[in-house]
Amino acid sequence: MNTRLTSSARLLAIGAASLALASVAAPCAAQQAAGTPATRSSGIPQRDTLMKMQRPVTITFTDQRLEDVMRFLTEVTGADMEVMWLDERNMVGLDKDRTVNVRIDRRTALQALEAVLERAGGDSMGGGESTWQLSEHGTLQVGPKERLNKYKRVEVYSIRDLLLELPVFNNVPEFDLQNVLQGGGQGGGGSGQSPFREAQNAAPTTRSVDERAQDLMDLIRDLVEREQWIENGGDGASMRFFQSNLLVNAPDYVHRQLNGYPYWPASATRVSTVKGRRYVTLGMEATNSTISGIENQPVTPPGGSTAPAPAGPGVERFGPDGSRSTPARKGD
Repeated sequence: MNTRLTSSARLLAIGAASLALASVAAPCAAQQAAGTPATRSSGIPQRDTLMKMQRPVTITFTDQRLEDVMRFLTEVTGADMEVMWLDERNMVGLDKDRTVNVRIDRRTALQALEAVLERAGGDSMGGGESTWQLSEHGTLQVGPKERLNKYKRVEVYSIRDLLLELPVFNNVPEFDLQNVLQGGGQGGGGSGQSPFREAQNAAPTTRSVDERAQDLMDLIRDLVEREQWIENGGDGASMRFFQSNLLVNAPDYVHRQLNGYPYWPASATRVSTVKGRRYVTLGMEATNSTISGIENQPVTPPGGSTAPAPAGPGVERFGPDGSRSTPARKGD
């Protein structure tokens, strides 16, 4: 009796385990059927997320809720996306119920995300303009810049080459032709005076390194996210000059506009300004670099003969019919 009970218990355990495996495998199969792309990890989580967002999409959103649009982009790309929503705990964020009308035709999912954020508006969502950035763990953070400003990091940018000031040689001697003609008419060896006279140009003023660095920092604050710098009244970014380096404490979307991403090719990065807003778009050329394989190609000698090259001692040779032969050695 005990043996039968034990066998029945084992059968019940095996059946329960089978049902558990089936319930786990069902979502995985559904996800694969939905077309979620499978990507190979490169060891850099930020680059892996960008590679997922390079998937081309073609879709039209007509009066769709912003929450549904973000869910669609997440499911299509499989990227880890964190959306900064407006809720009870956060007074600044994206409005889930805001409707979106945009048409995406053969563009990347990242470009589609930028178009959605542009169409969705800015001030009405409670946090000004919205954009995206990458966290240190590779998560794609989407939301108003005021929320993204909480995630900052310090980067050191060397500007030694930008501070180099080339000398200006503007005191070149002038040639006095009138003096030469007068000296030649007097006969003899001339007046004995040199026909060259020094130019009376004022010496150029040399500006200090700190002054040149200050000009560069003012230029950056004026061109890159002007409203976010502390010096311009914002709270998103700050910058200091120290020993030929710029110490920039800013969120990722500011660093992206300053130096791009070191793991993304510069040829696939496009910078543009539309209606006073600066955009940095990452292209999908990096996804087209693949290795198609290695093949053996026949090589024809210059004389046109297709005879095989002579083989050395002990080297096997294969004939056209696939037969193998070993060249004869000397003395055989």
